[in-house]
Amino acid sequence: MTTDTLIMLSGFFVAVVPFLGFPNTYDAVFLFCAGGFIIGLGILVRRRILRLWDTPPSHERQMFTEHVPHDSR
Repeated sequence: MTTDTLIMLSGFFVAVVPFLGFPNTYDAVFLFCAGGFIIGLGILVRRRILRLWDTPPSHERQMFTEHVPHDSR
């Protein structure tokens, strides 16, 4: 599954848990675990975005330049 799918499914889970009829303690545990999972996914997405910002575009990676000597004065 992709990260986007996991984020949507965990959001759906958080929205549905209060209506499933579990006792309040179970609801709290489920929502706490789902919150931790969503935080982990958020960190993963942020790292991927920052990694994409650090890598130059493909056309810049393949650019070659010639070294031209400077004028000696």
